[in-house]
Amino acid sequence: RATPAAAAPHPAPLSTTHTHTPPPTKPPPLQQSNHTHQKKMGSLSKLYLLTYNAVLITGWATVLYLAGTTFAADGHGRNVYAKVELPLLVAQTAAVLEVLHAITGIARSPVLVTAMQVSSRLMVVWGVLYVAPPSRTAALPLFTAAGVEYGLGVPSLLFCWGVTEVVRYSFYFFKLLGAVPYVITWMRYTFFIVLYPLGVSSELFLAYSGFPTLVKTGVLSYPLPNPYNVGLHFPSIVVMFFMGYVPGFPMLFQYMLTQRKSVLAPPKKAKKA
Repeated sequence: RATPAAAAPHPAPLSTTHTHTPPPTKPPPLQQSNHTHQKKMGSLSKLYLLTYNAVLITGWATVLYLAGTTFAADGHGRNVYAKVELPLLVAQTAAVLEVLHAITGIARSPVLVTAMQVSSRLMVVWGVLYVAPPSRTAALPLFTAAGVEYGLGVPSLLFCWGVTEVVRYSFYFFKLLGAVPYVITWMRYTFFIVLYPLGVSSELFLAYSGFPTLVKTGVLSYPLPNPYNVGLHFPSIVVMFFMGYVPGFPMLFQYMLTQRKSVLAPPKKAKKA
């Protein structure tokens, strides 16, 4: 009896290798929430800084305009401070926020340099001009042109500060928008070569002019004896503060020169292989 032939084995199917790409995983809800929150905070910070810079551009432009028109109308600077006092005090005091911006990180500025610049301005505005009225009309003539004397005083101070701040805040404003016009960049890193020394000279002259009043009136001083047994002699503080200009001015000026070189220097061409 014939036995049936063994059934041929069924051929195994050809194996094919497929690369399975898993669908992108969504971040956990908490991570999504944090990202959304950070994005929202970044937008709010940008809007706040845009508003801050726009307000300060307007404020310093107002100071510059009032100072210039008053000086041009009078032919001297004795009435300039009285005309600009309120916008000057507001605009300069608002700069305190810049130190907070640097500390909190919403603006990338060196904290020490920012604090030095702001504190020197505040000392001149509040520690000299505001409390020592003779400094507001003091003038040191340097030259005469068309019958008008030009020199150190409140007009020269406000000219330097006004131009510097309008350019600086305009630079920050456009930088936040993503594109700074070259002319503003050039002014930002060029005008300081003349305006910074002239501004510092004006600050020191006004401090010198107001110093006798600080000594005579004892304003902002707290002499001994007193219930707390702690004395405060404001004229001495003013002297020590402005002595800080000796090391501070060269340091800040050199810092700006270095910044100018890095920003305005033409880009280096790549060497050919």
